[in-house]
Amino acid sequence: MRISFNQPAFIPWGGFFARLLNSDRMVLLDETLLAHGFTYVNRNRIKGPLGEVWMTVPLKRKGRGDQKIKDLEIYEKAKWAKKFLLTLKHFYGKSIWFDPIFEELKKAVAPPDRSFMNLALALLNILTANFEIDKEMTLQSKIGITGKGTPLLISLAKELGGEEVLLPYFSAKAVDCAEFKRENIKVRLLRYLPPPYPQFWGDFIMNLSALDLLLCLGKNGKAIIEKGVHFYDWGV
Repeated sequence: MRISFNQPAFIPWGGFFARLLNSDRMVLLDETLLAHGFTYVNRNRIKGPLGEVWMTVPLKRKGRGDQKIKDLEIYEKAKWAKKFLLTLKHFYGKSIWFDPIFEELKKAVAPPDRSFMNLALALLNILTANFEIDKEMTLQSKIGITGKGTPLLISLAKELGGEEVLLPYFSAKAVDCAEFKRENIKVRLLRYLPPPYPQFWGDFIMNLSALDLLLCLGKNGKAIIEKGVHFYDWGV
């Protein structure tokens, strides 16, 4: 059993889906705290005629202190949803894949529910379904294990019967991989380096949200994700 981990995120990049595709189960760390500084949890990039375009979900943060991701609420959701959809239509409306995907996105952002988690999961489900990635995502809050850092990841892996964990390549600097080894859990690292694919609006920009990949190539974007995968065994 190979386990991977990721914070829940708004329209994440291809590396998220590369690890999901190559895991038996991914744990979404919804019990972790939202960072006070820059974070990809509620933002990512798409592409416009002038280059990268940041898309950000506004969150209610004033006076709330530290917030777990599972508790985040969207600020002025209806206003944000309208802007989100109009931006996508403006930049990707001419894609042959646009119309059916856009209808799914409209349904995902339409509910008045202000839960960020519900939005993030709905968009994740659209992306995984269209890329035909049939892998299980499990919420940390459903497992019932809390903590932080390497001990948290080890506890989650052991609870799920994980014999191996799949971590992002550069996380080896932040995670104590030796601690996994002491617990008889193998560590594999995945580096995501996608090949260029046809994009709208000029020169190729790598590592945008996977929504760009989906709206440019439809389900064929899965092949790009697969080609971008490079494995490394820690300690070998």
